[in-house]
Amino acid sequence: MAMGSILGPEPRTDRVEGGARSTDIRIGADLLRHLWAAVRSRFPEAAACGLAVDEHVASLHPLPRPPADLEVLAVRLPRGEAAKTRTVLSTLQDAWLPLRRDEPVIAIGGGAALDVAGFAAATVRRGLPWIAVPTTVVAMADASVGGKTAVNHERGKNLLGTFHPPTLVLSDVATLATLEVGERVAGLAEVYKAARIGEAGLLEVLRAGAPATPAAWIDVLQRAIAIKARLVEADERDHGVRRVLNYGHTVGHALERTLGLRHGEAVAIGMDVAARIALARGLMTAGERDQQRRDLLGLGLPVDVPAGGLGPAFEAALGLDKKRIAGTDFVFVLPVGSHGVRVVDDVQAAEIAAALA
Repeated sequence: MAMGSILGPEPRTDRVEGGARSTDIRIGADLLRHLWAAVRSRFPEAAACGLAVDEHVASLHPLPRPPADLEVLAVRLPRGEAAKTRTVLSTLQDAWLPLRRDEPVIAIGGGAALDVAGFAAATVRRGLPWIAVPTTVVAMADASVGGKTAVNHERGKNLLGTFHPPTLVLSDVATLATLEVGERVAGLAEVYKAARIGEAGLLEVLRAGAPATPAAWIDVLQRAIAIKARLVEADERDHGVRRVLNYGHTVGHALERTLGLRHGEAVAIGMDVAARIALARGLMTAGERDQQRRDLLGLGLPVDVPAGGLGPAFEAALGLDKKRIAGTDFVFVLPVGSHGVRVVDDVQAAEIAAALA
């Protein structure tokens, strides 16, 4: 990816109002260099703060020196999903117990780092404020917005968690330049999902190709974030309209868990499976379904399940989907027409099997 100069694009801002808590979201370039100024501005009386940083990110993006009068209780996290365990969670909780309830936690890394650090912040002293510093496309477009925090369980992904929104999000697109190409591409699945849900204009932008400059990344991410932010404001606890954000995730989470796919890769395949079900139900035409496939393939995302990839483990993981209600069929977000989605709660196992065949 040709990121170009990191000094030119103007930062964008948004705000998510969520009951007693709100989140200020700032997306731009060179924001990481000003991290401690942002912390001091938001928490001027803090004598200490917690810090959780993905060890790989720390090696690529060394942080500036913190203020002399701010004690930093730092923990380095294992890279990626390895951070989302109860063992790592307890390490963070132990490290941050000395903090007061008005002293923040800072989480730096991808979605996994934000999930576990946010969960730890939620549980120490019944809730510490926290600042999210996402460094991947997925984390910027999805994980940092909405307040969902969690760790994984041997039975499934994100089965232990709570809602605890960050008070501030600092998304520095300069960090995307150091991502592996596959990680950047996979992250675009969450951007595409948002476009499919809420903004046909963003779909057209993505059809022109993946972002190639800092300004382009700021634009598409800000638009995707705005879509999610408005849904979160309307449905903070994920019982109503916010459920459309699960587009591609019912099958996606099961594929991610059993095949080891990147989150975005699994979600992209999950969106195509949902489109196959929608086509069979008459909710979209074959041409509309094919357009989505072309869109995803054009961004470099997969749409088909890897050959020989499914079996009993996949079926078990699908059955443990946390959105499923006992005694009912599967809850799915299905695409409708050329743009838009619909939540249904009556998808049967036979429909999923036919779509995967």
